[in-house]
Amino acid sequence: MAQDEKPKKPSPREKLGVLLRPANLVKTIGSQIPLASAGVEMANQLAGFEVEQRLESLEAEVKQASRLRELEQAAPESLPPLQDWSLPVAEYLQRTISIAVAYDGGFHSRAQRGRELVQPVGHACIIGNHEFLTCNEALALGRDVAEHKHGKIVILAGMAWYDFDPEPTDKGSSLSICRLTRRDDEKWSESVNSWQEHGLGELDDEPIATPIRHTVSPWMGQEVGFVHSGEAEDVLRSRREFSKLQFDVNVISHFRRPKNDALKVFVTGVLLGRVVHAGAGVFSRDGTLLGILSDTESYESDVGRRAVVRSLLGHPRFMKSLTTEGKDERG
Repeated sequence: MAQDEKPKKPSPREKLGVLLRPANLVKTIGSQIPLASAGVEMANQLAGFEVEQRLESLEAEVKQASRLRELEQAAPESLPPLQDWSLPVAEYLQRTISIAVAYDGGFHSRAQRGRELVQPVGHACIIGNHEFLTCNEALALGRDVAEHKHGKIVILAGMAWYDFDPEPTDKGSSLSICRLTRRDDEKWSESVNSWQEHGLGELDDEPIATPIRHTVSPWMGQEVGFVHSGEAEDVLRSRREFSKLQFDVNVISHFRRPKNDALKVFVTGVLLGRVVHAGAGVFSRDGTLLGILSDTESYESDVGRRAVVRSLLGHPRFMKSLTTEGKDERG
């Protein structure tokens, strides 16, 4: 019963029917003794009838509410529309950072000597508080480019520059967890001042720190997505993006045979566009991290390239989730 609805009052005919009920009529006649009042007895009977009506109405409402809850609980949970990846993409736009090489422009010409240049060479995925995950291919390319151009590797997280401590690459997965260390506060101040001068609001001063959801058990046919550097032009960049990022989606086509440097690697179907840099996180539609994009390949009959993804299976940090997943599957 809604709060603004008042209970319906019984009609005169209903009141008369109550008074003429055999049991009530006997009570009325029996009340005709000294010190008793028939009027009071009649009023009590009418009041009791109104209370009885209210109780019956409340009982019916409670039964209806209980039935509605049962129907709601029995109904299957509705999933987001099949093409709606907006929530996980928004999360991974914050988690995707760039591995870059900072070097002196004198490498190219004397005219550019003293000018600091930056070349992004790969990506990484933030998995927790100042920790990020990437693949050996991205780190190796960064080291080679830095050595060739006499520069150093830096991490670009949004508009901030960070140094980092690399962890030795895990042999079972060829993945590496690294930690962000010192931020270049001078460059950060320049970025903050530039944003404020243009009226673009405040910059977030820390990368996302929420622990990531993950699994070591991707399966064939599963739909996967990834935010990465592609060939899209005229890309609108948000305050947390340094590279021109785009989103692509595909399915797991097959798994490779296990090798010494990777226990579980999966390959997607043919992509519509090219992947420029390795190291981006690959995730499912509910935002679960499935692996790290490490390479691309194509077969003679393909009209494009396929993404090669190193799963998390084999890395000590993620192996403990095997027990948890097994328990969940067994109930």
